Amino acid sequence: MFQTEVGRMTYDPLIKFLQSEHVPHSVVILPDFFVDHFVVTDDFDSFFNSMKQIALQGGGNLLGTRHIIRRGGNSVNTASALLNLGMNPIPIITTDSQGFKLLESLVDSSLNLNHIHIDGRLAATVSIELVYDGRPVNLMVSDSGSVANFSFSELTKADIAVLKDAELVSLLCLNHNKHGADLARDLFSLIKSEGNGLTFMDTGDPSGNPELISSLVHEVLSEGLVDILSVNENEIGWFASALADDVPQWKSGKLNPTEWLKAAEFVASKFPVQVELHTPYFSASLVDDSIITYPAFEVKPNITCGAGDAWNAGRIFGLLNGFERHDCLVLANALAALYITSEDVTHPTKEQISSFLHSSPQISISGKNLLMDR
Repeated sequence: MFQTEVGRMTYDPLIKFLQSEHVPHSVVILPDFFVDHFVVTDDFDSFFNSMKQIALQGGGNLLGTRHIIRRGGNSVNTASALLNLGMNPIPIITTDSQGFKLLESLVDSSLNLNHIHIDGRLAATVSIELVYDGRPVNLMVSDSGSVANFSFSELTKADIAVLKDAELVSLLCLNHNKHGADLARDLFSLIKSEGNGLTFMDTGDPSGNPELISSLVHEVLSEGLVDILSVNENEIGWFASALADDVPQWKSGKLNPTEWLKAAEFVASKFPVQVELHTPYFSASLVDDSIITYPAFEVKPNITCGAGDAWNAGRIFGLLNGFERHDCLVLANALAALYITSEDVTHPTKEQISSFLHSSPQISISGKNLLMDR
């Protein structure tokens, strides 16, 4: 039975650390880079009614939206956020020569691009950012490019060397990969047998690749190959459903907010893995029969695509710097909040996070109520 632990409610120790110098820990992140094209509009109904009207007239131009072109993909976004925190992220990615040039132009020049393969195909996503049923959502239309077939066999000797030396290896965006479970098993088996680092996994939304989760459950998680499993409220439903042969409660896979944390408890009870749950209203860390939770910060987002990547970066930073789990959640929530409210889709610096926390930002009332009612 999981016991809820209450963390301290002051941000002072976290702010003090963020204002100090720290060791730039090494993180290897793979395997995706996307060119992201954000289309920012108002609400779902008005946008798609306008689209339908244009289609009915035989085509035309929909005006009044805001467009942003940015670096994308879970791996590159997470690496970008970690770089702004003073970490040393190393992405391992396959794209093409055009993709490499775009990547160079879209990321900070100090990001290590020595492990970018250019013998593949560029991946791209159009993310339509709007409000549906009172909640900001992002509708992503993607071409997976080389991410769909990225495999362990593509790794070079140089790639293997940095993977073995890394303090943490983060495998992301498996939902786009046709053989994601094989990649996870082979990669994490290498780290467990020959490497020194922790293994971190976030699959992304598996709804377009539903076989992935069952394979990961039975071939990767059950073998103890994953140290940290990061999931959002949608993904935890998929994992709970894959484990729910004798638990009808989880079979639908689609959960309401009161079930998110219960599903995380259910999954964490089945494997020797630390489950990190991030939702629009709260986040939670579950390990060794204990739960640490904290509400999200109440902010008005400009975009939502990439919020999970920012959250993961904050969690990884806290983990490698030895933070208490409560402080890890606060940092990850703050980093995500600042990212989704940024006008130009940039990741915050340590100084910006410190200033945000020093301002005593409002926490989500919905998140607080959900945690109190569990």
